Amino acid sequence: MAGIYRRGKRYWARAQRKGREYRRSLATTNHATAERRLREWLEELDAIAYGDKPRRFWEEASERFIREHLPTIKRSAAIRYGVSLKHLDEHFSGKMLHQITSAEMSEFEAKRRAQDVSTSTIRRDLACLSSLMTSAQDWEWIENNPVPAFLRRRAKRGLKEGEARTRYLTEEEERRLLEAASPPVRWAMMLAIDTGLRREELFGLCWVQVDPLRGLIDTTRRTKSGRSRKVPIPPRSAQILAHIPRNLESPHVLVNPDTGERYVQMNKGLKAACRRAGLIDVQWHDLRRTAGCRWLQRDGKSMEEVSLLLGHSSVLVTENSYAFLEAEKVAESLAGHTKAGTGTAESIPIVKVRQ
Repeated sequence: MAGIYRRGKRYWARAQRKGREYRRSLATTNHATAERRLREWLEELDAIAYGDKPRRFWEEASERFIREHLPTIKRSAAIRYGVSLKHLDEHFSGKMLHQITSAEMSEFEAKRRAQDVSTSTIRRDLACLSSLMTSAQDWEWIENNPVPAFLRRRAKRGLKEGEARTRYLTEEEERRLLEAASPPVRWAMMLAIDTGLRREELFGLCWVQVDPLRGLIDTTRRTKSGRSRKVPIPPRSAQILAHIPRNLESPHVLVNPDTGERYVQMNKGLKAACRRAGLIDVQWHDLRRTAGCRWLQRDGKSMEEVSLLLGHSSVLVTENSYAFLEAEKVAESLAGHTKAGTGTAESIPIVKVRQ
């Protein structure tokens, strides 16, 4: 016995094999699609019931991946995988693992592009898929992971990581931005620029982590790199921390006075301040990048020192992230020579071309 039926708006299938009843969501509201998926599902059930190696559904792999793999990786990576799994579930729900082919991944890519997401986001989604498929290999549910080969082929056709951001604030832009911001947002911006703390490190900061006598902030191990570090508190931030009102009901430094809960982010406040200050294309992470640029350019710190202050996993990460500063330095040097009269347009002889 086999057939389809509705549960809510979606179609489901039921079938029996060797006295056992199976039910499965067909993940569609279209009747023709439901019938096609039912036929495919029945073929898989026959393979399972009559001697072939058992095939596994996407849902089984996804549930096991969440249960067994996500707890073993960094919290930030687990959160990112959780976001990707929502989109992967929408597309691959109802399919078996061996049905996740290049054609299916191309369809997923096309769907995500239609949702106007960046190629970097699509690659992160597919990286999550690749990790799941590798886990399925370890469980001996599939023989091969098709994702890496697909990514290599698609990279030649435009599915590449987007260029890294290089936006940071000049001192004049910082002045205008801070003047345009309301007090809680202004305090958070100053702390971000002075300390280079990541967003979650900043908004999750607790008073117990602040040592005003030694002038240090002690981050927790729940960082992107998984390691705690000591961050110096400059005089401006020391004054801010000394004057921020404390909420006796919360251990956190940045607390919403209306709700009594810690802030999670201040994107709206940043956007509003940028609008009033006449600044464009500024994101919260750009404040952390501003800290790194100031340490390298203004304070003359080495890449190794900045790497430690920012909590990067290695100095190579820091060098790659701030390589654009060297290009800026070269460009400014050349521009300076031009202004001084070296290589100016006036010094280049004009060659007349005969008609």
